[in-house]
Amino acid sequence: MSSRRVLAISQNIDKLRRLVANLERAGAVVDAVRAPEAITAEVIPHRCLFVALGDSDDTQLERVLPRLRERAHLTVVVDRARLEELTSFLRDDRVNHVIVGDEMERGVFVTAQKLLTGDIFGIEKYLPEGTPVHYLRLRDFAGRSEAIDTIVDFAAREGIRRHVRSAIGQVCEELLMNALYDAPVDAHGNPVFAEVDPRERTKTRSPRPVSIRYAATDDQVAIAVRDRFGRLAKNTILAYIDKCLQSPSQIDRKTYGAGLGLYLVASAAASYIVNVAYGIATEVVCTFDKREKAPLRLVGVFVHPRQAEMLKEGPVPESRDARESASPAGPSDHETPDSAATPVPNTTAQDD
Repeated sequence: MSSRRVLAISQNIDKLRRLVANLERAGAVVDAVRAPEAITAEVIPHRCLFVALGDSDDTQLERVLPRLRERAHLTVVVDRARLEELTSFLRDDRVNHVIVGDEMERGVFVTAQKLLTGDIFGIEKYLPEGTPVHYLRLRDFAGRSEAIDTIVDFAAREGIRRHVRSAIGQVCEELLMNALYDAPVDAHGNPVFAEVDPRERTKTRSPRPVSIRYAATDDQVAIAVRDRFGRLAKNTILAYIDKCLQSPSQIDRKTYGAGLGLYLVASAAASYIVNVAYGIATEVVCTFDKREKAPLRLVGVFVHPRQAEMLKEGPVPESRDARESASPAGPSDHETPDSAATPVPNTTAQDD
């Protein structure tokens, strides 16, 4: 089957039409059905699927998942969802993207385009064409503080309300600290700062530079933080968010470390997109509505197929080795049959 052939499923005919329109705009060849039973094959042959759920078809996903190929990519589209519901969708290895409510048009288009082309990096994909993107590069705590002040001042000039600016500043802080001090590993994959007291870390330069890009549109502000290590796994993100959701009264930065940051980002941003190429880069893209602090409505984890199996399982809070790098755990759902020949992703833009 063609790699550009995508299956769209929704019992709601209007949602199905919208899915098809945005998938075709992304360059997909679309097969559209109103129920998975319309596909006669025992195993659904499509590798890329978009399923729109509604109040009346909450069993649709249960009927699709058992019939998926091992390496399928399934995107869930829902009318509304709380953070704990978003994470519950993502627990299946093949579900890496959830799109909520009004984000359907842009979310389906960008997600499909990235899945079909393999071009996963870049804040520009979430912005209207021609939007000016600003760039900062840093390697230490002082640079982090200057970057946050610069971006919050930029948000103020854009007329963004104080509580939204506060959320933007908080997310920038968490992402930059993670990129500077939690992402770095040595040649053997051991965390560089694991045994360094957090207060002492701030006196040290990160071994590789961190970049942050930011931009504003008529209705949103977007930021993207990129490290040069590429170690963040989906199960690590989910494990820390779930831990914080289950014990909100016990959230403690000393206990959760970088994991708390993952939860705070998911709680503060309207979009939370993670792009990873193992050993090369992790980029986290977040967007914020200008007028009000909005709940998370677009979440996705894109992994480049090169060495994707190394990101199958990452560290989780219950493990004594929670800060150790991930180890291989079998073939990845992101791996392609000819992944050994897959070119290294170009993450080195002109300013990187």
